[in-house]
Amino acid sequence: MTAAVFCTPARADKRVALVIGNSAYKNVTPLDNPRNDARLIADTLRGLGFVVVGGGAQFDLDKTQFDSAVQRFSDQIQGADVGLFYYAGHGVQVRGANYLVPVTANPTRESDVDFQLVDTALVLRQMEGAGTKLNIVILDACRNNPFGGRSLRGSVGGLAQIQAPEGTLISYATQPDRVARDGSDGNSPYTRALAEAIRKPGQDIFQTFNTVGLAVKQATAGSQQPWVSYSPITGSFYFAGQSAGSATAAAPTPPAPAPASTPPPTVAPAASDEAARAWSVTQNTTSIAVLEEFIRQFGRTAYGSMARARLTELKKSQVSVVTPRQLPPANGTGLVSGSYDVDSSGYKSSFTLTGNGSAFSGSSRWTCCPGPRTDPIIQGQVQNGKISFIRDCSGQGYPGECKQVYTGSITENGASGQWAGTGGAGSWTMQKR
Repeated sequence: MTAAVFCTPARADKRVALVIGNSAYKNVTPLDNPRNDARLIADTLRGLGFVVVGGGAQFDLDKTQFDSAVQRFSDQIQGADVGLFYYAGHGVQVRGANYLVPVTANPTRESDVDFQLVDTALVLRQMEGAGTKLNIVILDACRNNPFGGRSLRGSVGGLAQIQAPEGTLISYATQPDRVARDGSDGNSPYTRALAEAIRKPGQDIFQTFNTVGLAVKQATAGSQQPWVSYSPITGSFYFAGQSAGSATAAAPTPPAPAPASTPPPTVAPAASDEAARAWSVTQNTTSIAVLEEFIRQFGRTAYGSMARARLTELKKSQVSVVTPRQLPPANGTGLVSGSYDVDSSGYKSSFTLTGNGSAFSGSSRWTCCPGPRTDPIIQGQVQNGKISFIRDCSGQGYPGECKQVYTGSITENGASGQWAGTGGAGSWTMQKR
């Protein structure tokens, strides 16, 4: 992948942004803050050297105006170094696709969606074909589904996670299929944190969005956790430039360089894809052990720097903790110790777990796979209603080391969440026998 240098002290790169805030909806619930959010982001981006389409934030667009704004954006980002799309307002997920809602939209059946809403994939296609070195899509659009009572059978709350095209970072205000807060003080928690983070010099793009995620999590007492999806990005990009005393240009270097006498190894595309899948379900973990294991496996990919930043912040936040939280009870017994039936992306297995305070270990026995059927479960941890562990799948016939990272939330009789690593990624559930 060709290296790209995004930042110099003079910020000579060409940065173009389209900022949209839809509040005054005609046929569904109006929103208080998207206009304020869009204005705040547009003003902040202009101060950071972005050319904002239309001269500023675009407010309360209907379908025709929305399409026209995206087309102008597509024209202006041709050959740009950085293209950024920001949207605040209603968004809806229909059959796994994300749609942004113009203010006059009034779909009464699922077939209306294609004509009255704006598919996020349309924006991504315009950016992907523009030749920009870096594309950033920011969606503060994960509020309650405004069409929940209508005949949109494929619609659910929140937005779906979508695959980021090459050289693209997509930031959601909260996790996939979850609902974000609109905010009660003039701005949403996500946009307020975003505006503050991108003004800080010395933070690259990965550190910036990690800072946003931690700030929103703290501001919402953990009820909202932003989510990031991206393809490998080569080079360094700083919204507000590098900090004083740093090099005059941000040369592309791997996140974890080897000693000076040894050239850093090349990361194969397959390894980077595997790291992306693993990071998609690891980035919000509260387990230091899981993050350390991720860094050990994927530290030399583009995701390693985000994992290290997350680990540093997590260690700081846990300095004051004297004793770990005990496991929450389930059906009157300890949640972890016992036997569980597990469904991992359709594959059935049984777990036998032994807990010790907030930590646990165990084994998994698979009924679906050839070869040895029992795998160790290591580095398990339960804390604050969250669960994380690693399944060592080396006995399943995969070449080399095999690790799968599981993260999720505690339920009444078990747990559920996402897994990623060797073999792919998906969802999982665990029910106590």
